Amino acid sequence: MVTVETDTDRRDGVTLVTARVTNTLGTAQTVRLVNRLDGPVWPPRFGDVTAPEWTDGTWEGTIQPGQCIGVGYATPAPPLDDPDEEPFEVASSARSTAETEVDSREVLASLDDWSPPSDSILSDR
Repeated sequence: MVTVETDTDRRDGVTLVTARVTNTLGTAQTVRLVNRLDGPVWPPRFGDVTAPEWTDGTWEGTIQPGQCIGVGYATPAPPLDDPDEEPFEVASSARSTAETEVDSREVLASLDDWSPPSDSILSDR
């Protein structure tokens, strides 16, 4: 079973949504979460690149058995009126297969920024 626990925090006209997505099953699960708040989703960004799990306001990722993943976004929409309602909805959850394709954007976004080691730069002394 995949469980989602969420929190919202409204600050200066922006709602910050955080979630803990947990896979309690014995197999990897591909999970798709959608925003339920009435407004656009501002997903996390790494420099100029949107986090690769996010597409059109929807998060999709694979969660390994026993793993818990943090997911979050911002939106100008206010939180839901009912505190028992979740801002995220699990649109789908299915067993992952070994044939799952690797998205090149995801791989690139996971890499650290590169810079040459300082010893390799020659100085003009």
